Amino acid sequence: MMLPHDKFRRIIDPSNQVMILLATHWIAVKQIMAFITEVEEMARATRPTRSESDPIDPGLVRWLKYLNRQVDFEHRLYNTWPMWVEEQLERDITFFG
Repeated sequence: MMLPHDKFRRIIDPSNQVMILLATHWIAVKQIMAFITEVEEMARATRPTRSESDPIDPGLVRWLKYLNRQVDFEHRLYNTWPMWVEEQLERDITFFG
């Protein structure tokens, strides 16, 4: 899906708290779905090639940490779940799979 540049800029605007909240929730869902996605890939007739020794990419975790810090006090109440996901990943990056 392609968005016109002006609409995309509104989505990634760091001053837009609603978009930051949407991004933190999207990343949190993606992290929780990691295990389900892995099981689905194993059940496919043709699996994507991936080595067992592939390191876990912490990029989304870093992005979640950054975005969680961008949520202002007024909106923090709506961000408790993504912050919980971040805490679990801090303790164990493989917590969700």
